Amino acid sequence: MSDVDITFRNENNGKEVEVTVSDDMTADAIVRNLIEAGVIPNVPGTTLVFRNMQLRPNQTLAQAGVVSGDTIGIFLNTRGG
Repeated sequence: MSDVDITFRNENNGKEVEVTVSDDMTADAIVRNLIEAGVIPNVPGTTLVFRNMQLRPNQTLAQAGVVSGDTIGIFLNTRGG
């Protein structure tokens, strides 16, 4: 377990936030923390994408190969209606 400095980019609006997180955090936990911190809205189906691959909900950053300095895209499942 180690800390990594990551940039999260909201792909819906281009806004970026830099955070330090543990590399043993899962994608699901990261999304929950970003919602709780007010960085992103609570939208069902929000996904994280790293190197053009969607992170699985229980996949950790270490398992995905994420290291300090990487950027992870946040895709909010917004549907018009």
